[in-house]
Amino acid sequence: MTDQTTSQRRFVLVSGYYGFGNLGDEAILEELTNELKQLIAPTDIVVLSNNPQQTAKAFGVTAISRWQPLSLITYLFKSRLFVSGGGGLFQDSTGIKSVIFYGCQITLSRILSVPILIYAQGLGPLKGELARNITRLSMREASRATVRDGTSYKMLQEWHVEAELTADPVWNLAATALPYSIAQKLKEFKSDNFTVGLSLRNSDNFGDQHFAALVSALNENLPEKSSLLLLPLQAKQDKDLLLRFQRVWTELGRNSWLLETEDIQRPSQWLNILSQCDLVVGMRLHALILALSAGVPVVGLSYDAKVAHVLNQFEQPILNLTKESQPETVTNEWIATVRMAVATTQGLSEIAKGHAQGAKKLACQNFQLLDRLLNMQSDPSAGR
Repeated sequence: MTDQTTSQRRFVLVSGYYGFGNLGDEAILEELTNELKQLIAPTDIVVLSNNPQQTAKAFGVTAISRWQPLSLITYLFKSRLFVSGGGGLFQDSTGIKSVIFYGCQITLSRILSVPILIYAQGLGPLKGELARNITRLSMREASRATVRDGTSYKMLQEWHVEAELTADPVWNLAATALPYSIAQKLKEFKSDNFTVGLSLRNSDNFGDQHFAALVSALNENLPEKSSLLLLPLQAKQDKDLLLRFQRVWTELGRNSWLLETEDIQRPSQWLNILSQCDLVVGMRLHALILALSAGVPVVGLSYDAKVAHVLNQFEQPILNLTKESQPETVTNEWIATVRMAVATTQGLSEIAKGHAQGAKKLACQNFQLLDRLLNMQSDPSAGR
């Protein structure tokens, strides 16, 4: 790339599963854009989004539709870096479309001589040979790569792709203030009660027997003076299941509040909410990460290997979603697990705080690599 061409390239183009209302991906985007704002002007950060208007408003950046190839090509001609950003973009558990979509973006960036950064991704599951081949080729086209877990790192090593093992960038996200209405209602709801956040999501692994076991485990072990805060982290997917839980919980004479999310604009506000819980029981990975980063103990429902990985790493209790066990066995095991968690919240919190410090240090390496890549382009001799 000539000096003249480099000087004309001002944008950093960011791709990922953004603008769909998924808390985890939006949290990654918030931290990524926070990091980029320390290095370049906010207007030079361009995010490919399913909802460009909402993304631009929430994060103070430029956003364009991810579904318009011509806009992508136009910005690539003027971009100094393409960031394939965070989360599990390369997986075929929901079909191969995701792998093809993100793989094509990387190939196009390569053709147009735009440096590519794979930013803190988690690769897989990759069940099909075609998905594995596309992912391998895409990773090889990257200028630099960081991954957030050991399994992804091992995969890249087997493919002879140079990469750094870091951590999910969300570990470094800082909490921001809540809208006044939510802050006040949350304060009233909590009072002096033991407050438990509950995050559920639909999953083939989470059947009726698990639903019933979770109700029993929480009802038998949570103190009489306790409040259950229902957390629809991706409202379109989570709300119906949480409403079902709330109906059963109310019939048991228990107190709960289904959080209304319309006024929550950024994931860092969710971090504020989760940090006020005494315990979080959750399925969604980033509900657990946000809680643990604030030193809040968790009980995780392990519907996916990435969830089990974090729970094991942070020495937090696991509710295994096994289909083979008898319902009575599941219920008894879950009751015992939740009983232990409630009795040892202080100790689990201290363990979480200790591990979170290490995760935050690893996550800082994502920013350091961004900094190096952008500085190398400003001063080519910096990379020599």
